[in-house]
This record gives sequence, structure tokens and C-alpha cells, in this order.
Amino acid sequence: MNISIYIHTPFCVKKCGYCDFYSVPNEESLADDFISALEKEWSLVRKEMNLENPVIQTLFFGGGTPSILSIKQWETINRLLIKKLTLADDVEWTIECNPESFSAEKAELWQSMGVTRLTFGVQSLNDKELRILGRPHSAEQALLAINSPALRHFNSVGLDLMYGLPDQTLGSFEKMLNAALSAPIVRHLSAYELTICKNTPFGKARNLSLPHEETVCDMARMLFRKCREKGFERYEISNFAKPGHRCRHNEAYWDHSPYVGLGPGAHSYVHPNRWANEGDVKRYISMVNDNHRPVDFSETIDKDKLVSEMILLRLRTPGGLNEDVFRMKTGEDFYSGKRNKVLDELQQVKLIIHEKPRWMLTEDGMLLTDTIVKKLA
Repeated sequence: MNISIYIHTPFCVKKCGYCDFYSVPNEESLADDFISALEKEWSLVRKEMNLENPVIQTLFFGGGTPSILSIKQWETINRLLIKKLTLADDVEWTIECNPESFSAEKAELWQSMGVTRLTFGVQSLNDKELRILGRPHSAEQALLAINSPALRHFNSVGLDLMYGLPDQTLGSFEKMLNAALSAPIVRHLSAYELTICKNTPFGKARNLSLPHEETVCDMARMLFRKCREKGFERYEISNFAKPGHRCRHNEAYWDHSPYVGLGPGAHSYVHPNRWANEGDVKRYISMVNDNHRPVDFSETIDKDKLVSEMILLRLRTPGGLNEDVFRMKTGEDFYSGKRNKVLDELQQVKLIIHEKPRWMLTEDGMLLTDTIVKKLA
């Protein structure tokens, strides 16, 4: 069985103002216990889900801040977990990094372990914007990291950026984009519009000076245009890559391929089963050490759920939704029922196009993805 693995590393220097992901302050002993639990959880999942001889196609360490772990802790991860996995010959192995916890020494170790891809959580290259976001690094640290000679050993290096930030202007966003897209080593870009989640400091703040909605749309259009000019192909609503540098791990999610999430709060999907782990790292460790899978939520994906998810995930990609694959997996036609009228209207206003067998959102349609999906799903 071919499968992907996601490992949620829940440790950070501090919590950023916008972040809705689970994370806790980094403590060496807690991180050590977490690392030991990962190998135990993988054994429990393999046994209970009857995963016989799974071949790992993609491996992704996300967070949190995986790069915050020490060299000694990464060596332990390699010994306890990685060497016990059957990795595909062409495995894509990604580690998310923050500039302040990246080092050439860690990069050298990762490369020797088999890591193929690094992605840096830069978010902005403007010090004022970074302070507002609560990021622990400076623009200078970010630029030093992405220009490190140590990166030349990896197949691919990517950046995560954000737009629609408080006090961000079209000019400051353009300056950041120019710097990011001109970095010789950068082959992948993830650029996300800021989302305000209610349980974050940003969600509770009353005086965020956010850009006007039309300015945010102008930022998005500038992003699309500049990526095209620099040879970055858009392969998902927020992701751009040079040829040959798409993130295969992300594509596994969008294609409904099976994946297992390890660590607190991690999600998994092995059709027709989906589950999510206990979200507290200490409870997660305790459950695993008691030989219990740390599952907090589980569901079986029925036809209606599969229909909604295929529409949501495939319309986020320029390749769109393949109506033949949709029919094969769901047993119904995409152009049918209540969707007929909606699809006809979307075509008339040039928000979606149909090139049999694919339905694809136009660039303007991509700006309205959430609204369009709600009408179709």
C-alpha cells in the first residue's frame, strides 16, 4: 500500500497572533517524550488499521515549528522512526522551518537523513508586518536563511507568505514578492490570505487595521501575475511552483490519497475512514504510552461527504474537477440536479469553464472559491 505520513510537531518559540494551529512552548523533556511516542503511535496505527508493508510516498513534518527541535532530537527521530519506515525510492520528505531556528548544521543532518525539501515560514519580509504578526524572526534573518549555501543540497526549497495583513499596503506586498521570487534557491511559494480565527489574539482584537477588500483582491491578482512572470506555475489556489517542484504531499490531500497523521491534533484519511488525534500533547503522550491510539474524533466518509469534498478540493486546483473521475468515485454526474443551473450561471459570467472532462475555475473564479463551492457542494 502506498501512503503519505504527516507528523505534527507542536512546539514553538511563542504563539503568533493569527495562528489557529495547536502549539505549545518548547520544552526539551516534553519534546523528547513526544518523539518517543511517535514511533509507538505508528505501530498502533499499522496494527489496528491493518496497514501491511506500507510504502511511504511523501513524509511531511509540519507544526508548530519542526526546525525548533535540536540536532540530538532529530537524530533520535531518525533512529526510532524513520529507519523503521519503508520509504519509496523517490520519496518526497519535507520539513517546515522557521528562520530563527534554522542552521546549516541542521540542514546538513537533514540532508544526510534523506530530507529532500525544506519550506520556510517567512510570512513577510517587512519588519513592521512581522512584529504585528508576532513572528519571532526579522526580515534579515529570513533573507539569511533562504540564501544559506546549505540549501543547495536539497531538491526543493519553498517559502510561505501571507497577504491581507494589518497595515500591509500593495506597495509593501509587491516589494516582498519581488524579493521572495528573486531568491535563486526558491522553487515553491505558498501564499495565503490572512484568515482571522475567533479564538486567536487577532480574532479577539478590536482595532486591526486590515486592508480594504478590493486592495486584498489587487494583492491576489498581483501575486498571480508576478508568479507567472517568474515561471511559477499555479497548481492550487494558494500554491505556486517552478516545473518539477510541486509539493506532492499537498497533492495527495487534494487527490484523496491515503495519509496518516502522527502527533497531537494530526488528521488521517484511509478511505473510508477519517480520524483526528487528541489535541493536547501531554494527553497524547499518555494515551500512546498506555497502548491506546490517541484518537479524539473519527468518521466514515459516505457518498454525500465524498461529493462535497471532491468539489471543495478539486476546484481549488487549476486542473479542476474531472467529471469522469467524479462519476467513477461517487456514482453520480457532476453536471446534474441542482448543480446544472449553478454551473450554467457560472459559465455565463466566466467564473468557470468546461473543457470536457474538466470543470475549472477561472482566475476570477479562484477569488470566489469558497462562495462557488458552497453553491455546488
